[in-house]
Amino acid sequence: MRVLAQTWLGAGAIAALLLPLDAWACPYCAVRDEAGTAGTVLLGAMIVVPFLIVATVVPALRRAAADDHSLPPTDTE
Repeated sequence: MRVLAQTWLGAGAIAALLLPLDAWACPYCAVRDEAGTAGTVLLGAMIVVPFLIVATVVPALRRAAADDHSLPPTDTE
């Protein structure tokens, strides 16, 4: 499972570096009339990325907390 997560993380980092500069546009610039379908895709990506980050980071933090026995137990344990 860890190898799969590292593979996806590496693939995501490479994809982020290879994106065109238009991908770094603000939402206002991305939805201009001249942007067309690409602008809609960029706006959708800007909306989805924070959720992907949370979906990746929260499980990793929970695993790290479960492995570290020096942390105090939570209410769910």
